[in-house]
Amino acid sequence: MDVRKDAAILHAARRLLLQGGPAQLTMEAVAQASGVSKATLYRRWPDRDALLRALVAHEAAPLLHTLHTVPPDEEALVRALVRFLDGLLRFVTRPAYRRYLQAVAALPQRRADLQRIWHLGPQQAVDEVAALLQRYAVQRGAVCAEAPREAEALIGMAMGLDMARVLYQQPPRHHRAAARRSHLVWVVRRFVAGLALGPGRQAGG
Repeated sequence: MDVRKDAAILHAARRLLLQGGPAQLTMEAVAQASGVSKATLYRRWPDRDALLRALVAHEAAPLLHTLHTVPPDEEALVRALVRFLDGLLRFVTRPAYRRYLQAVAALPQRRADLQRIWHLGPQQAVDEVAALLQRYAVQRGAVCAEAPREAEALIGMAMGLDMARVLYQQPPRHHRAAARRSHLVWVVRRFVAGLALGPGRQAGG
């Protein structure tokens, strides 16, 4: 299989998705934009839903990869969370992503598409952060009983009102690298200091 064609197809699909939301993502449009035949496209992805899932997973993978670790101590946890959140904020504050959110808000979109993107994107991010918090807790002989809730709170603290700023066509607050990292270190250290860990299960318990 020609990986260059795969890359061209995903690049074209990404451009269409960001320009007009899922409604713009059709197999015909992707084939035309990527310069491949529909037969070539269908050999790689059997339908539009499969292509959409592959595209969202491809976009999320570099961000989520930073969470696939077992933090041995608090500093390692802080570093892992700052790296992830820095990548996340860089992604969502890019002009292309801002246009995507505005298009989703302005144009009719299929509910099933939005649900799929939600579960493969934002919800998966929450799940991966929660899993990281659980691994950290286990390293300390503890448990993080409300890890999903903690994870969602952390991402909300990091994002602040930037999503609302996007929808109101205001510039994001943390688009400069130095300011963004300073903000994230501040957020993560306060989050970790208040992270609620409970006692772990005793052996044989």
